[in-house]
Amino acid sequence: MNERAQSFANLIQAFNEAVLAFVDRCPEKAWHQTCKDEDWTVGVVARHVAAGHLQVTNLAQAMLQGEPLPPLTMDQVIEQGNTHARQHADCTREEVQTLLAENGDAAVAFVANLRDEDLDCKGHLDLVGGDVSVEQLLNLVIIQSGGQHLSSMQATIV
Repeated sequence: MNERAQSFANLIQAFNEAVLAFVDRCPEKAWHQTCKDEDWTVGVVARHVAAGHLQVTNLAQAMLQGEPLPPLTMDQVIEQGNTHARQHADCTREEVQTLLAENGDAAVAFVANLRDEDLDCKGHLDLVGGDVSVEQLLNLVIIQSGGQHLSSMQATIV
């Protein structure tokens, strides 16, 4: 087992557990409050984080197979997020818990089985204006963006 990959997988697992813990203890009333950073409800933001685990893992797998990343702009990412928010406006805590568990476990298992050369595999990401490695992409979406969403949800229910 690759120590670097396992360390990164542990980081993803710890983040996912933090989001799950937040969802578990989020009061029902707060679940429907709007997060000001996203303009989505707490439940929708949590579901967005859970769905992001699967989406970014799929992008990383494509990179490892030599496929180009889609030419995404920030406007497209925002529109995709808003579409997701409209489609899942009535998501339940149980639905989000299941997605976090399943997609989180899949992301952790995916990362834990990577080699250094896999983590270092690069692809061009228009969104950041250059090349990113698999590790950077996963970190950017799961840890950094996901962390911002978690902070937004936490600030909403205070």
